[in-house]
Amino acid sequence: MAAQHHERGPGGASGGSAPTGTSPGSSAEESRLSAVPPSGAAAEHAAAVVADLEVPADHLPDLDHVGDAFKAVFADHPAGVAIITARGPDGPVGLTASSVSSVSAVPPILGFSLQARQGSAALLAEADSFLVHLLDAENLGLARSFAVSGAPRFGPDMPWEYLATGEPRLLGVGRVLRAVPLARIKAGPALVFNAAVVDVLGDEGTGAPLVYHRRRFHGLSDRSALDPDD
Repeated sequence: MAAQHHERGPGGASGGSAPTGTSPGSSAEESRLSAVPPSGAAAEHAAAVVADLEVPADHLPDLDHVGDAFKAVFADHPAGVAIITARGPDGPVGLTASSVSSVSAVPPILGFSLQARQGSAALLAEADSFLVHLLDAENLGLARSFAVSGAPRFGPDMPWEYLATGEPRLLGVGRVLRAVPLARIKAGPALVFNAAVVDVLGDEGTGAPLVYHRRRFHGLSDRSALDPDD
Protein backbone atom coordinates (compact mmCIF):
# COMPACT_ATOMS: atom_id res chain seq x y z
CA MET A 1 0.00 0.00 0.00
CA ALA A 2 1.36 3.37 -0.93
CA ALA A 3 0.21 5.36 2.08
CA GLN A 4 1.06 4.43 5.61
CA HIS A 5 -2.37 5.28 6.92
CA HIS A 6 -5.72 5.48 5.20
CA GLU A 7 -8.65 7.79 5.45
CA ARG A 8 -10.55 7.22 2.24
CA GLY A 9 -14.27 7.63 1.65
CA PRO A 10 -17.39 6.94 3.76
CA GLY A 11 -17.89 3.45 5.13
CA GLY A 12 -19.64 1.42 7.82
CA ALA A 13 -18.70 0.53 11.37
CA SER A 14 -18.03 -2.87 12.83
CA GLY A 15 -20.53 -4.58 15.07
CA GLY A 16 -20.15 -5.42 18.74
CA SER A 17 -21.46 -4.80 22.21
CA ALA A 18 -21.89 -1.42 23.85
CA PRO A 19 -18.68 0.47 24.61
CA THR A 20 -17.33 0.82 28.07
CA GLY A 21 -15.83 4.22 27.26
CA THR A 22 -17.46 7.46 26.28
CA SER A 23 -17.64 8.88 22.78
CA PRO A 24 -16.03 12.21 21.93
CA GLY A 25 -18.12 15.30 21.39
CA SER A 26 -18.45 15.26 17.62
CA SER A 27 -18.82 19.03 17.18
CA ALA A 28 -15.72 19.76 19.28
CA GLU A 29 -13.62 17.19 17.45
CA GLU A 30 -14.85 18.37 14.06
CA SER A 31 -13.90 21.92 15.03
CA ARG A 32 -10.43 20.74 16.05
CA LEU A 33 -9.93 18.76 12.85
CA SER A 34 -11.19 21.60 10.67
CA ALA A 35 -8.18 23.60 11.82
CA VAL A 36 -5.74 20.94 10.62
CA PRO A 37 -3.92 22.11 7.50
CA PRO A 38 -4.74 20.27 4.27
CA SER A 39 -2.05 18.31 2.48
CA GLY A 40 0.75 20.19 0.83
CA ALA A 41 3.14 22.85 2.04
CA ALA A 42 0.89 24.01 4.90
CA ALA A 43 0.63 20.49 6.30
CA GLU A 44 4.35 19.90 5.99
CA HIS A 45 5.05 23.14 7.83
CA ALA A 46 2.67 22.11 10.63
CA ALA A 47 4.32 18.69 10.85
CA ALA A 48 7.66 20.36 11.46
CA VAL A 49 6.28 21.94 14.63
CA VAL A 50 6.01 18.57 16.41
CA ALA A 51 9.03 16.98 14.72
CA ASP A 52 12.11 16.38 16.84
CA LEU A 53 14.29 16.11 13.75
CA GLU A 54 13.89 17.06 10.11
CA VAL A 55 15.57 15.11 7.35
CA PRO A 56 16.37 17.60 4.59
CA ALA A 57 15.34 16.53 1.11
CA ASP A 58 16.17 19.70 -0.81
CA HIS A 59 19.31 18.10 -2.22
CA LEU A 60 17.38 15.30 -3.90
CA PRO A 61 16.77 15.53 -7.65
CA ASP A 62 13.27 15.71 -9.09
CA LEU A 63 11.93 12.20 -8.44
CA ASP A 64 8.32 12.60 -9.58
CA HIS A 65 8.95 10.08 -12.35
CA VAL A 66 9.75 7.43 -9.74
CA GLY A 67 6.50 7.91 -7.79
CA ASP A 68 4.15 5.65 -9.76
CA ALA A 69 6.67 2.82 -9.94
CA PHE A 70 7.39 3.21 -6.22
CA LYS A 71 3.68 2.88 -5.41
CA ALA A 72 3.37 -0.17 -7.67
CA VAL A 73 6.32 -1.89 -5.99
CA PHE A 74 4.88 -1.40 -2.51
CA ALA A 75 1.39 -2.41 -3.65
CA ASP A 76 2.94 -5.84 -4.25
CA HIS A 77 4.68 -5.85 -0.87
CA PRO A 78 2.36 -7.31 1.81
CA ALA A 79 2.19 -5.45 5.09
CA GLY A 80 0.68 -6.23 8.47
CA VAL A 81 -2.28 -4.10 9.54
CA ALA A 82 -2.57 -2.18 12.81
CA ILE A 83 -4.79 0.43 14.41
CA ILE A 84 -3.07 3.17 16.39
CA THR A 85 -5.20 4.95 19.00
CA ALA A 86 -4.64 7.83 21.40
CA ARG A 87 -6.63 10.20 23.57
CA GLY A 88 -7.06 13.56 21.91
CA PRO A 89 -8.14 16.80 23.56
CA ASP A 90 -11.78 16.12 22.69
CA GLY A 91 -11.90 12.32 22.88
CA PRO A 92 -10.35 9.16 21.41
CA VAL A 93 -8.81 9.13 17.94
CA GLY A 94 -7.33 6.38 15.81
CA LEU A 95 -6.40 5.26 12.33
CA THR A 96 -5.46 2.15 10.39
CA ALA A 97 -1.75 1.84 9.55
CA SER A 98 0.31 -0.56 7.49
CA SER A 99 3.71 0.88 8.35
CA VAL A 100 4.21 -0.54 11.86
CA SER A 101 7.44 -2.50 12.21
CA SER A 102 9.76 -3.86 14.89
CA VAL A 103 12.89 -1.76 15.26
CA SER A 104 14.54 -3.32 18.31
CA ALA A 105 13.74 -6.09 20.79
CA VAL A 106 16.10 -4.94 23.56
CA PRO A 107 15.03 -2.31 24.34
CA PRO A 108 11.62 -2.84 22.70
CA ILE A 109 11.17 -0.16 20.03
CA LEU A 110 8.72 -0.02 17.15
CA GLY A 111 8.41 2.32 14.21
CA PHE A 112 5.66 3.66 11.97
CA SER A 113 4.90 6.69 9.86
CA LEU A 114 2.01 9.09 9.43
CA GLN A 115 1.40 11.11 6.33
CA ALA A 116 1.31 14.90 6.73
CA ARG A 117 -0.91 16.08 9.54
CA GLN A 118 -4.45 15.46 8.34
CA GLY A 119 -7.47 14.21 10.28
CA SER A 120 -6.74 11.77 13.10
CA ALA A 121 -3.05 11.73 12.16
CA ALA A 122 -2.78 15.34 13.33
CA LEU A 123 -3.90 14.44 16.84
CA LEU A 124 -1.89 11.22 17.02
CA ALA A 125 1.22 13.15 16.05
CA GLU A 126 0.93 15.21 19.22
CA ALA A 127 0.06 12.36 21.61
CA ASP A 128 2.33 11.61 24.55
CA SER A 129 1.42 7.90 24.38
CA PHE A 130 -0.64 5.61 22.19
CA LEU A 131 -1.77 2.02 21.70
CA VAL A 132 -0.78 -0.09 18.72
CA HIS A 133 -3.37 -2.81 18.01
CA LEU A 134 -1.95 -5.53 15.74
CA LEU A 135 -4.93 -6.94 13.87
CA ASP A 136 -6.02 -10.45 13.01
CA ALA A 137 -8.38 -11.40 10.18
CA GLU A 138 -11.34 -11.35 12.56
CA ASN A 139 -10.69 -7.63 13.12
CA LEU A 140 -11.42 -6.77 9.49
CA GLY A 141 -14.43 -4.62 10.43
CA LEU A 142 -12.30 -2.49 12.73
CA ALA A 143 -9.61 -2.11 10.08
CA ARG A 144 -12.15 -0.83 7.58
CA SER A 145 -13.78 1.58 10.02
CA PHE A 146 -10.49 3.18 10.99
CA ALA A 147 -9.34 3.34 7.36
CA VAL A 148 -12.32 5.32 6.06
CA SER A 149 -12.66 9.04 6.64
CA GLY A 150 -15.94 9.86 8.37
CA ALA A 151 -16.72 6.26 9.38
CA PRO A 152 -18.07 5.81 12.94
CA ARG A 153 -15.32 5.16 15.46
CA PHE A 154 -15.61 4.54 19.20
CA GLY A 155 -19.39 4.48 18.84
CA PRO A 156 -22.08 2.30 20.45
CA ASP A 157 -21.35 -0.66 18.15
CA MET A 158 -17.61 -0.69 18.80
CA PRO A 159 -16.57 -2.01 22.25
CA TRP A 160 -13.68 -0.07 23.75
CA GLU A 161 -12.49 1.37 27.02
CA TYR A 162 -10.12 3.97 28.40
CA LEU A 163 -7.10 2.53 30.19
CA ALA A 164 -6.01 3.96 33.52
CA THR A 165 -3.14 5.55 31.59
CA GLY A 166 -5.63 7.37 29.35
CA GLU A 167 -5.36 5.59 26.01
CA PRO A 168 -8.46 4.12 24.30
CA ARG A 169 -8.19 0.35 23.90
CA LEU A 170 -10.25 -1.51 21.31
CA LEU A 171 -11.64 -4.64 22.92
CA GLY A 172 -11.55 -7.81 20.86
CA VAL A 173 -8.00 -7.22 19.58
CA GLY A 174 -5.65 -9.76 21.12
CA ARG A 175 -2.26 -8.12 20.46
CA VAL A 176 -1.92 -4.61 21.88
CA LEU A 177 1.20 -2.59 22.67
CA ARG A 178 1.38 0.62 24.68
CA ALA A 179 4.11 2.94 23.44
CA VAL A 180 5.57 6.39 24.02
CA PRO A 181 7.31 8.38 21.27
CA LEU A 182 11.09 8.59 21.30
CA ALA A 183 11.48 10.64 18.13
CA ARG A 184 9.31 12.17 15.44
CA ILE A 185 11.33 12.65 12.28
CA LYS A 186 9.91 14.82 9.53
CA ALA A 187 10.70 13.27 6.15
CA GLY A 188 8.94 15.02 3.27
CA PRO A 189 5.20 15.06 4.01
CA ALA A 190 5.48 12.26 6.58
CA LEU A 191 6.35 11.98 10.24
CA VAL A 192 8.41 8.87 10.97
CA PHE A 193 8.04 7.69 14.57
CA ASN A 194 10.34 5.67 16.78
CA ALA A 195 8.47 4.67 19.93
CA ALA A 196 9.39 2.69 23.03
CA VAL A 197 7.01 -0.13 23.96
CA VAL A 198 6.41 0.32 27.68
CA ASP A 199 3.73 -2.33 28.13
CA VAL A 200 2.34 -5.36 26.30
CA LEU A 201 -1.38 -5.51 27.04
CA GLY A 202 -2.07 -8.64 25.05
CA ASP A 203 -0.07 -11.08 22.95
CA GLU A 204 -2.72 -13.69 22.14
CA GLY A 205 -3.31 -13.66 18.40
CA THR A 206 -5.65 -16.00 16.56
CA GLY A 207 -2.93 -17.23 14.23
CA ALA A 208 -4.59 -15.55 11.24
CA PRO A 209 -2.96 -12.11 10.91
CA LEU A 210 -4.56 -9.41 8.77
CA VAL A 211 -2.42 -8.33 5.82
CA TYR A 212 -2.78 -5.57 3.23
CA HIS A 213 -1.74 -6.44 -0.32
CA ARG A 214 -2.66 -4.89 -3.68
CA ARG A 215 -5.13 -2.52 -2.02
CA ARG A 216 -7.07 -5.39 -0.44
CA PHE A 217 -7.15 -6.98 3.00
CA HIS A 218 -6.10 -10.62 3.29
CA GLY A 219 -6.02 -13.13 6.13
CA LEU A 220 -3.07 -15.46 6.56
CA SER A 221 -3.48 -19.02 7.81
CA ASP A 222 -1.52 -22.24 8.12
CA ARG A 223 -2.70 -23.10 4.59
CA SER A 224 -0.67 -20.20 3.22
CA ALA A 225 2.60 -21.46 4.71
CA LEU A 226 5.15 -22.47 2.08
CA ASP A 227 7.31 -24.38 4.56
CA PRO A 228 4.80 -26.15 6.83
CA ASP A 229 6.06 -28.07 9.80
CA ASP A 230 6.52 -31.79 9.26
